[in-house]
Amino acid sequence: MMDPTNPYTVGYYDTYPGPHNARPARGNSVYTWGVYQGAWGVDVRNADGLIVISDGVTGFWLVKMDGFEGWDGNDWGVPNNSSAQDWENGPDGVQRRIS
Repeated sequence: MMDPTNPYTVGYYDTYPGPHNARPARGNSVYTWGVYQGAWGVDVRNADGLIVISDGVTGFWLVKMDGFEGWDGNDWGVPNNSSAQDWENGPDGVQRRIS
């Protein structure tokens, strides 16, 4: 985000094709109930910008967004961490074996 005071949407992707929270209310309650449907975990692999999405119903998704080639937290003064690791190179600061 270039300007935290002026956020804007550049894209979105809904991983669940069905209706969300579509179960009827119980008893006299006006509130519906149901299992959460849709994406419940999102991360970005910093090295190449691969977006990793976990969905409890439809599974595991890998998404690339045109024009987004990766992210480096060091450019913004924060750690360059991601749970979607760059397995070829490892995380920042790793000692690599030379074969």
